[in-house]
Amino acid sequence: MKYNISLEEALKLIIDKGVPVNLFLKENGMDDLIKSFQEKIKSQIEEILSKFKIRPVPENIQKDIQKNIKNLKKTFKNNPEFFQKLNKAIETKNQDELQRLKWEDLTKEERREVDKISNDLIDSQFLENTDLKFSFKGKIVPDRKNAIEIAKLLEQLTSLSQALEEAIETGDLYNLDLENIAKYLGAESYQEFLERRESIFDSLTKILEEQGDVIRSEEGELKLSPSSIRKIGLVALQEIFSNMKSDSASGSHTTNETGDSENITSSTKQFEFGDNISHIDFPGSIINSIIRNKTSKPSLNDLEVHVARGSAKSTTVILLDMSGSMARVNRFYNAKKMAMAMDSLIRKDYKDDKLIIIGFGSTAKVLKIPDLPSLQPYPITIYNPYIKLRFDFSKMTKEQIDNKVPLYFTNLQKGLNLARQLLSSKQINNKDIFLITDGAPTAHFKGSTLHINYPPVPSDFDEALNELKLCTEDGITINTFLMTNEWDFNYFGEQSFIQRFAKISKGRIFYPHPNELNKMVIYDFINNKKKKFSY
Repeated sequence: MKYNISLEEALKLIIDKGVPVNLFLKENGMDDLIKSFQEKIKSQIEEILSKFKIRPVPENIQKDIQKNIKNLKKTFKNNPEFFQKLNKAIETKNQDELQRLKWEDLTKEERREVDKISNDLIDSQFLENTDLKFSFKGKIVPDRKNAIEIAKLLEQLTSLSQALEEAIETGDLYNLDLENIAKYLGAESYQEFLERRESIFDSLTKILEEQGDVIRSEEGELKLSPSSIRKIGLVALQEIFSNMKSDSASGSHTTNETGDSENITSSTKQFEFGDNISHIDFPGSIINSIIRNKTSKPSLNDLEVHVARGSAKSTTVILLDMSGSMARVNRFYNAKKMAMAMDSLIRKDYKDDKLIIIGFGSTAKVLKIPDLPSLQPYPITIYNPYIKLRFDFSKMTKEQIDNKVPLYFTNLQKGLNLARQLLSSKQINNKDIFLITDGAPTAHFKGSTLHINYPPVPSDFDEALNELKLCTEDGITINTFLMTNEWDFNYFGEQSFIQRFAKISKGRIFYPHPNELNKMVIYDFINNKKKKFSY
């Protein structure tokens, strides 16, 4: 999983400047070494395929499933409605429904039977997919346990080979699974790979430091330089700074209100005392004078000035979801890039603005911008499909909270609450929150007690919406970057929540594809329309 983007983005920077990273692979013989690794993997795969035959195994599992269905019908003879739902889930291979049904009001034995048939379906489908993907030519039919081990081995070998191919194409040697290199290619190959990679890294480091793209900390750790962090930014957020109120002081965001700024328009009006004389329309004023008295000496009544658009200063909070679900499909990696894009834009074009970054999981805290590149989501520590936890913070020390509270849940209520507190100054007209999340709140506070729920319960959503209403009452606009796909925000009814959220927030929702930030679908709840754009 790509969390730390410092090295990768630094490499991209020097590639963009024309440095041929792949040449380092050739100079150090890394390309030949990787190709030899691929040949070894290919030989291992061919040996497995020539020895075994998988096809009968999933068919045998399906026969077992049919027998188990008959047994289940007897087990649930007094609950035909439940059996009907169960049978439908089995026929459609709906694992989500099977997991949900397993936690209905069942006995321990009934739950065990549902769990068994769910595992049978998983194994059967996994082996069917393996048989379709690979051309087995052998005669040995393994038992179910060994068949699954063989399928997993083929999957890992194929994945390693693809990763090696990608490394040759991109020059990225740091997303390879070193454990698998040692496991499948041997200790000698592993050591040789590390030595050559270190040599390449030293060469690249020298170039990066010479160009000022990376710096070393006091501890000797290599990090992106501040200028590199700004370069990574994307310039996609101009649309967000629309419909803003003019501050009395000069700011950088163009608004639809007239005011006194450098953003002048072609429209003119008669000069009034207090207008900025640098905005005088000299040709228009002279023409007025000629029309009035046929001379080129204008009076004050002849003077016209260009109308200037108002400018607005803004205090912006980037509210970054650090929950465990953000680890999926590079969401957190891209979320950090989005955050750095906003930072880059504000530093470059809106220097009078103030920027605050808040990270939120089960709780929330203020983050420092230089820490963004190496920031990671909170790790998942509880693997249970149904979770209900309660922690009374008033009865816990900080050490107890740090050690006992799982931080990887999504407390949107607390994130919004902290943002609202930091935006509480009445001197700021334009208060914005840029929320980067994947949609579903799974935690909230009730007084001093933290409630954690999975799947989310109505109170998780309600408390988030209540806090959102307080934000809008304080004049805060929330624009949301939803790092998710269709399945995610439909699951547990989140789509209706997202719609309610956007309508209350009076902002926009952006749906960036996890791996393609240059393509986004903007769901504009203000104007009830959708549009696509690239940047």
